[in-house]
Amino acid sequence: SDAPPGSLPVLDAPDSSSAMPTGKSIQRKKWTVTKTGALSGLRLDEDLLPPPGPGEVRVRVKAVGLNFADVFSVLGLYQATPQTPFVPGLELCGVVESVGPKRDDLPTGTVVPSYEPGDLCMAVVRFGAYATAVNAPAHQTRPLPVQWSHSQGAGFLVQGLTAFYALKGLGDIKRDQKVLVHSAAGGCGTFGVGICLAVGAEPIPVVGSEKKKKTLMERFPSIAPNEIVVRPKRGKNFGAAVRAACVNVCVRKNEPDLETNASCDIVMDATMGDYFQGGWDNLNTAGGRYVVYGAADLTPAGDLSAFDVLGWAKLLWKYLRRPFVDPTNLPGSNRSVMGFNLIWMFHKVVALGELLRDLTNLNLPPPPVGETFDFEDAPRALRRFQSGETTGKVVLV
Repeated sequence: SDAPPGSLPVLDAPDSSSAMPTGKSIQRKKWTVTKTGALSGLRLDEDLLPPPGPGEVRVRVKAVGLNFADVFSVLGLYQATPQTPFVPGLELCGVVESVGPKRDDLPTGTVVPSYEPGDLCMAVVRFGAYATAVNAPAHQTRPLPVQWSHSQGAGFLVQGLTAFYALKGLGDIKRDQKVLVHSAAGGCGTFGVGICLAVGAEPIPVVGSEKKKKTLMERFPSIAPNEIVVRPKRGKNFGAAVRAACVNVCVRKNEPDLETNASCDIVMDATMGDYFQGGWDNLNTAGGRYVVYGAADLTPAGDLSAFDVLGWAKLLWKYLRRPFVDPTNLPGSNRSVMGFNLIWMFHKVVALGELLRDLTNLNLPPPPVGETFDFEDAPRALRRFQSGETTGKVVLV
């Protein structure tokens, strides 16, 4: 059965909570969005965090993972954004301080980890992670794997599950399939490439620069350099670059009939914009699946205040020029376009639990942490993240 929106399953663990509950409120720092549209709407303030409620654990936050949803929510461009004021952030890692009373209304199949004070855990919350202490639903937490750092733990749940749902839940990834992975040097993209290799598929990573290509090859040395696409500045040249990478995979594997085999079975895209068409044109007509989970091309270069006429005009121009696919042509082309936002799926407790278990069973290495910022530098971290120049996970510590 399904749980209310806001719940996320964890892997199998004892269904109990052994840490002692506490009735004390504590002082904490938090970043609050007082007004959307600009990073200047973020304010660092303090409040009292009440004791953890039924089914909650209090976590002393040691690291907060940044996601594009954070940028979009601060700018007011994210559909799931709460009303202001709100605390942004979806994932964190830290130390369990106390556990609230047991919650008995969770659906069958939901597993709640058992914690003692001092245990390390990762958590997903539906906003609220940008704080020094958080009360998180216990079933939305996972114990931090041994030898993982807090920063690595803050980069696993959201991006790992996003990539795995895109490739497995929707893409139905299989061995030997060719998979075009956009933003492959970023958080979700790195997971996407790792998942492909773990299941025996052939990733065709897309990166934004030669520097990012080098970073990707250091993490995945088995990928041939000529099978990595450095995204051209002009979108109209992207399709040819993807085609060339597909051909290179076919040549390496001695696959005959390039006309049929030199194409992608899955495209994992959070870029869109001018680079959609090149991927779509190279999606095979034997059931190819184009999976969309974001639109970084629509990310504003800076703030979007109500009086920023030029900024809104640029965003409107990109929006009006966004790609379209005629659904009446899909049966004839034997391809599909799929889209999802993980935050709208938190209530699918059992299904996401199975995906999370399967993801963990792949034994992927911990996510790479590209840059860390002090907690007090959250606006600067978001600005840096917004630039599109980062690799790996960006984390507040």
